Amino acid sequence: MDYFIRELTPPDPGSNRDAEAWGLLERFAGIVNRGSADTYGAGRLLETSQRVLADWTMPGPVTTRLFLAFPRGASDLEAERPVAAAKLMVSPRDSPSLAYPHVVVDAPHRRRGIGTCVAAHLEDLARADGRTSLQAWVEHPTAGGERVLAPTGHGSVSGADPAARFLWKHGWELGQVERISELRLPVPAGRLRAHIEAAAARAGAAYRLLTWEGESDPEYLDDLARLNGDMSIDAPAGDLEADEEHWDAERVSQMERRALAAGSTFLNAAVLHIPSGTLVAQSMLQLDLDDITRPAQQDNTLVTSTHRGRRLGMLVKAANLVQLAERYPECTGVFTWNAEENAHMLRVNEALGFVPLAPEGGWQKRL
Repeated sequence: MDYFIRELTPPDPGSNRDAEAWGLLERFAGIVNRGSADTYGAGRLLETSQRVLADWTMPGPVTTRLFLAFPRGASDLEAERPVAAAKLMVSPRDSPSLAYPHVVVDAPHRRRGIGTCVAAHLEDLARADGRTSLQAWVEHPTAGGERVLAPTGHGSVSGADPAARFLWKHGWELGQVERISELRLPVPAGRLRAHIEAAAARAGAAYRLLTWEGESDPEYLDDLARLNGDMSIDAPAGDLEADEEHWDAERVSQMERRALAAGSTFLNAAVLHIPSGTLVAQSMLQLDLDDITRPAQQDNTLVTSTHRGRRLGMLVKAANLVQLAERYPECTGVFTWNAEENAHMLRVNEALGFVPLAPEGGWQKRL
């Protein structure tokens, strides 16, 4: 049996949820979620249709196209069941040469050539759009077997991992390995207080800690934009192509509005440098309001380069965990992703109680 690929069109948010476009979006999210369960556990990291739609359609620097693959010549019942979901993202201003594909084949249909078919389709679209490289981040939960080191010398993936074997076979190169870690909640309040007190003492009186939920105060948007822009060039990238991201206050606002539209809330902790009146560190957590017991997701933790060495990273991360416990005590954990060569942040995470869950490979293919 061969397959055909259908590009999705966004449903009208106000339309009947029984409409075909909503049904296709639900099927897309279902395949993605079944694929991530091997790494994160069933139901613990979910893409809801509301989140997918917000990321897909709301204003921002990234343009996204979504696809489903179906069996060709299947029965009517089978034709309603897609066998793979795919996404192709580009960021024309930030990364004009790169495209970011993602393919998930539903487990019962793997090893039938579907992934090859869908990946080739996305690659053709990227070439037609003038892109010269592809990048993808892929979880590799397979344990044991011969380990293949990242070119950085930090981190590895199993040579027996099916996704890794697929990528090598189709001309991709491993450029970096990130560590996926999880913190199980609750964390003893005394442990967090001790970390905060020690970090604040190291930082000194020139710094003041701030925490908030939801959209940021307009007076801080320029500072948050600067921090995010710095992160795009300061974060370890291994052997992957990396371009500086262009951030301004409006982009920060777009990011926050998109998270709220996705059905999330987010918690921020930041450090104000009192003499300059500017934010010099920030950490952000996102939580899904449809089920607050699911683990939160750690977004960027950022410290301005000229203010590093004062334990500000520990200060904002621990303070945000305290805020999480106070506002949403039902939350059961936090997932985070860090480059294996980012030894400082990994030490902070380990001190807070994060434990490794799986490696995630950063892959690149030159077109």
